[in-house]
Amino acid sequence: MSIQYDKKYTTLAEYVSLFTMTMITVIAIYNKNISVFYILYLFWWDEFLKTFFDGLKYFNKKNLLNISSNYFKDVKTRCFFLMIYLIFIIVFFGLIMNWKSEDLVINNFEVFWFRNSLFNLSIITFLAREIYLYINEKNQLIVHHVLSRGIITLHLSIILGVFLWFFITQKLNFFNDNSASVLSILPFLLIKMYFEVQEIKSNQNTRLKV
Repeated sequence: MSIQYDKKYTTLAEYVSLFTMTMITVIAIYNKNISVFYILYLFWWDEFLKTFFDGLKYFNKKNLLNISSNYFKDVKTRCFFLMIYLIFIIVFFGLIMNWKSEDLVINNFEVFWFRNSLFNLSIITFLAREIYLYINEKNQLIVHHVLSRGIITLHLSIILGVFLWFFITQKLNFFNDNSASVLSILPFLLIKMYFEVQEIKSNQNTRLKV
């Protein structure tokens, strides 16, 4: 009974983290304190922390828990792709995309250097979730694969971001101020919520099988 109890609470921790991130992002949208770089960099940190703690679990718990033979290979591959994503997000979405708006570029750098309180609070919720899961996840390690739903979220968000930048900025000349940038965040948030819920459900099913 206690094991089932723990499994329910690990799943709850994932839902609470998603809900808190969503609410903080909605507040940032309301305050017009957000950009496409903000949301993609936030998604990147979510996936990076998941990957970091996957590696931590491997080194500290591999002798105690059941792991697949490809576990650490998945962790290393995810790190490689995340580094590529990071460079692209910083250069394209942090600089090139908002080059005509000095205010947005400055805001992006504030986010990058952790000087945006709402962004930092979201990161703290991700960190708290991963620490909780690290302490309480038992019997089996759940690795986030190279094509996990979180990585798919990054894929789709980057493609969507490029699409919005090209067709809205270049064709309509509309995407160079905070108001327009704020309006563009909602599709990213909806994509994140959908795939994150699917990943949480998948993790829950995996835990229940153990």
